[in-house]
Amino acid sequence: MTLPSRPSTDELWFDRIPHGLLVPVALAVTAVLAFTSYVGDSITADEMSHLTSGMSYLQTGDFRLAPDHPPLPKLWAALPLLFVDHAWPDAASDAWRRGDVWRVGENWLFELNDGERLLVFARGMVVLLLLAVCTTAYAVTRSLLGRRAALVALAVATLSPTLLAHGCLVTTDLPLALFSFLALLAAARTLQRVTGLRLLGLAGATAAASLSKFSWPLLLPPMLLMAAVVIFREPPFEIARWRVSRSPTDASAKSLRLTGRPLRVAAVSAIALFVAVVVWLSIWTCYGWRFSPFRTMANGSAMMVTIRDTGRAPPKTMDEAWETILHDLEGRPARGLVAAFVRGAREHRLLPEAYLYGLAYTRKSTLRRPSYLLGRVRSTGRAEYFPIAFAIKTPVAMMVLLAAGTVALARRRSVLVGDNLLAIGLAAFVCVYGYVTVTAGINIGHRHLLPLYPPLIVLAGAAAGWLGHRAGRWLTGALLLWLAVTNLAAHPHYLSYFNELSGGPDKGHLYLADSNIDWGQDLKRLARYAKQHPHERIKLAYFGSAPPWHYGFECEMLPSYKPVDRFPAKLSEGTYVISVTQLLGVYDRYVGEAFWANPANTRAYARLAELAAAPASPGESRAARTQRERARKQFQQLRPRRLLSRLRERDPDQRIGQSLFVFHLSQADVDRLTQP
Repeated sequence: MTLPSRPSTDELWFDRIPHGLLVPVALAVTAVLAFTSYVGDSITADEMSHLTSGMSYLQTGDFRLAPDHPPLPKLWAALPLLFVDHAWPDAASDAWRRGDVWRVGENWLFELNDGERLLVFARGMVVLLLLAVCTTAYAVTRSLLGRRAALVALAVATLSPTLLAHGCLVTTDLPLALFSFLALLAAARTLQRVTGLRLLGLAGATAAASLSKFSWPLLLPPMLLMAAVVIFREPPFEIARWRVSRSPTDASAKSLRLTGRPLRVAAVSAIALFVAVVVWLSIWTCYGWRFSPFRTMANGSAMMVTIRDTGRAPPKTMDEAWETILHDLEGRPARGLVAAFVRGAREHRLLPEAYLYGLAYTRKSTLRRPSYLLGRVRSTGRAEYFPIAFAIKTPVAMMVLLAAGTVALARRRSVLVGDNLLAIGLAAFVCVYGYVTVTAGINIGHRHLLPLYPPLIVLAGAAAGWLGHRAGRWLTGALLLWLAVTNLAAHPHYLSYFNELSGGPDKGHLYLADSNIDWGQDLKRLARYAKQHPHERIKLAYFGSAPPWHYGFECEMLPSYKPVDRFPAKLSEGTYVISVTQLLGVYDRYVGEAFWANPANTRAYARLAELAAAPASPGESRAARTQRERARKQFQQLRPRRLLSRLRERDPDQRIGQSLFVFHLSQADVDRLTQP
């Protein structure tokens, strides 16, 4: 009998397992984690806009709703709903005429249908994109760094709380991450050897990115750098011949090697022109080859969403809307490359109007947007926002793997078993995208860093370079185990994940708000709480787009992100449930710390309280009575906001999910917290 040979000392246990088995298992784990996470989350703030507008494009062929994001990810998510029975809102409604996606969405998802049931199908489509991201990260890493590194990268991708948080929500962040990654991969492959399939892949991925988010042009500098490397450093660059020699050994007959610089410039220019034409055709095709966003011009009063200029009435026609959108917030004509491009492209009808309007809307919306960081709310961006967000929202284990991978690459350049061109493109994209994001004026979510994660996951895979050492194997294994434990501890609340450096999710609100922790995802959990505590009077301040009462529980409404006239809360004894973002006053200046830190505002509040409490005196003049009524109304508006501002200083009695703080208050508590 022959004994089996002992494995090489360099061989590890997983080297003997076919990747055809490991990869599907890893992807299956990711799918299960994503599904068991998103079925427990209520619809998040932006999902109502994205899913409703996507369905409207498919249902009506009209592109008036939510032009602030291109349509491809929304169409993809809404696609299965064509095969699911549901009712669509009346096209004659005033909300549809005004392009009010929130009102149309509320009507469609919560009044006419069971929106949560529809959402399950739509989120499942996004999970498919998540699996594509993980698969591409594995393939790219294997091409660049080898088999072991690919498995490390796959493990990091499948266990990433960041990818899982947004890889099951109907938003545009993950699609942009996927298509950007694919476009860079296709660009590197095409600039090595041009084939019809590679050229179509490059054009298709770039077109998909252009139809996912308006930040897609950040792909162009890395692509130009790769093209410059091909032209000036002259690495191998070939074009596949259409006809090949009958001799299989005649390699020169299968491809044409480009050696001269002028020839390479011409080839790269032809590739760029082809990609540009395909992108242009794809945008027009996605919008149905119609310049107007409206299916029919019979309704001349049809509108799209607008941003009002300071001191101006809201626009009533699309001409007025365009005039507004191409001005800054003070009403002055907008300057800069984007504004000039939009004006010229609109004048000559180079692109669909909805695409151009969305680009202009996005430019204007980034000029001023409240954001929260480390206890302070500001209306402009801060350079430290995204570095801090990355440092506290990325698992520590992944950051250590990133450091280990960087050191491995620095110590052994030969660890790159694949082409350097792709590595150059990925590195350039990380630098360009990171710089623009850090210097941008909008700081509303760590999710905007999502396109950086696939390239960084490839870098983390380079930590496999240490697997040849015993200590390196133990360290890498421990880090991957730590990442797995981190993932399971965060499940199913991936959206509100914060790492150990910040103190975990319980301390996350001390650093960030909005989609980093609170995006309206915990209404289902609040509904379960209400059913378990039927005798508690719930008073809710909610950050999100969904109407809470459609989740089957009764509540009174405190000041919330969406103004709610129904069920106004009485400031009496009860259970006060406050969304983190509302508690911090991110979008309500009368709740924020800065407002109440101003002595003039606290004195004005005290004066209003005094006037509101003063009884009517005999012979009171009409002017005095009007003043007292006005003071009473203003005091009633400020009083619940004063309550929220003071609850911020108090630890919650419990939390629902991670985004809803629960306070059990007596009448004496309420009176004390709202006193001047």
